[in-house]
Amino acid sequence: MHIFPIHVYEVYNKEGEQFFVKFNFRTEQGLFNLTNAQAAAIGVDDPDYYNRDLYNAIAAGNYPSWKLELDILAKDELNKLDYDPFDVTRLWRRGTYRTVTVGRLVFNRLVDNNFKDNEQSAFSPENLVPGILGPADVVFKARKVFYPDTQNYRVGVNHANVKINAPLYDKTYNRDGMPPVLDNMKDAPNYYPNSFNGPMPYVDENRPTERLLILHRNAIDLQPIAEFYNEIVDTDAHRQRIVANLAGMLVQVPLDVEKKALRLLTMVDIDLGRQVRAALIAARAVVPEERLNQLTQCIANANQKALLKNVKNRYT
Repeated sequence: MHIFPIHVYEVYNKEGEQFFVKFNFRTEQGLFNLTNAQAAAIGVDDPDYYNRDLYNAIAAGNYPSWKLELDILAKDELNKLDYDPFDVTRLWRRGTYRTVTVGRLVFNRLVDNNFKDNEQSAFSPENLVPGILGPADVVFKARKVFYPDTQNYRVGVNHANVKINAPLYDKTYNRDGMPPVLDNMKDAPNYYPNSFNGPMPYVDENRPTERLLILHRNAIDLQPIAEFYNEIVDTDAHRQRIVANLAGMLVQVPLDVEKKALRLLTMVDIDLGRQVRAALIAARAVVPEERLNQLTQCIANANQKALLKNVKNRYT
């Protein structure tokens, strides 16, 4: 599958020029998706399906790979857009940006130990290199706090000293947590400034000093959804799966919520709203009886007569 971001990263070059990019990993294997029915069956019968598929492919030398592309907007192009490029819920409109290929991601070997190399890995979106600034949206600002906090709880306060997470070369005044697990920086100074030739702060002379102020809107923008349904989704088969997925979720909600959802979907695309409405009618002709039978059996097994009466009243 493709791997897309939700954030727009600000990047800059050695001249200090600012650009705004999305990092996209596009699969070189092709797209092969499961239907909901297939996914449900595999989830019950073979929950390790994808893990085994990836493991066997790498072991056999069929290395999975992705092409890394950057979607780029220059700073002076932002004022020419008629949409919000920093909205994490939308895709950029085709024709308003340029795309360049910068490299490939290839899974060419298996880890030595799954616990040591996979389960103990602790990622954080605030771990950025010079030249890449963090996105300005509020979702990213929250993730900068939540991710390290989660890793402290999950792996421990010394997770940065675990080999898979440790930098290859570092100079810092941050001592180990409790308890120290390495040499705790021996007798190096733990304050700055000092007279013991301690590390100096890194100053990036090319880093832009001007940051954007993003004003977020609360208005409902249906245009990106319409573009996705009519342009990015390029086959009728995929559109039918979208319809089926929407109907499968809406069949569970109260009727007043369903009406509001159908109204929005019809505003996005008349055909989309019509097809979802038809799919809901078809689903409701079957689902209540099946759900009633399943719930009746479960409740009967638990001998809950009062609850059984309430369930029958709801579905009949």
